[in-house]
Amino acid sequence: MNIPTPVRLDEKYRNLLLEVNSQQDIPTGWQGTPIESIIMAQNFGWPIQASGGPELLIATCIEFRYALPVPRMYAYVIRRASGRVIGSEFSVGYTLAQGVKFLAMIGHNDCGMSKVHDKAPDVVNAFVEQGWRREVAEEYVRKHAARHAISDELQALRDEYIRLRNIFPKLVIAPLFVCLHDCRFYIPRWYQDVEKSVTNVELFVPDELVSNLP
Repeated sequence: MNIPTPVRLDEKYRNLLLEVNSQQDIPTGWQGTPIESIIMAQNFGWPIQASGGPELLIATCIEFRYALPVPRMYAYVIRRASGRVIGSEFSVGYTLAQGVKFLAMIGHNDCGMSKVHDKAPDVVNAFVEQGWRREVAEEYVRKHAARHAISDELQALRDEYIRLRNIFPKLVIAPLFVCLHDCRFYIPRWYQDVEKSVTNVELFVPDELVSNLP
């Protein structure tokens, strides 16, 4: 199994992530919330006490090398390639209707979607082995590889964070980055500055933004 280099030693991520070595390293707005609970569970092994009702929505990648540190009866989970929820906005709305007020967006290093174009021929072959005509499989993979591909894991997390903050301005969203080497959470250095820039004072979502959702 391929376990990548720790992000703190990887030149790609150096100086782009903040370590969480104590509760005090967690942003004030997340303290005392389910977001703090999942961070403390992931980084320090603290137990999460489930109330029996949904407290958190987690959006993360389909990555098999990462297992969520949450118990039953605690969180809704959306797992999609690259962790983005494009096309699953209704699912987010459903969780809001159940009382969820917090979303943890979890990106990770060494994401397969940053290499999806290189893997496209293998994906085509997988569909062909299932009985698809090769021409149909190639067109399908071409379309969806373009939709799911990312060039950089942190940039993709940033872009999706901004997009969701504009669509769901009252939802508390925490962008987190997990290191697949040790499964510790980090916080992107851009978080505080980006959060200030996307804050919607009037909490108004333009109609055209909603109408353009997939």
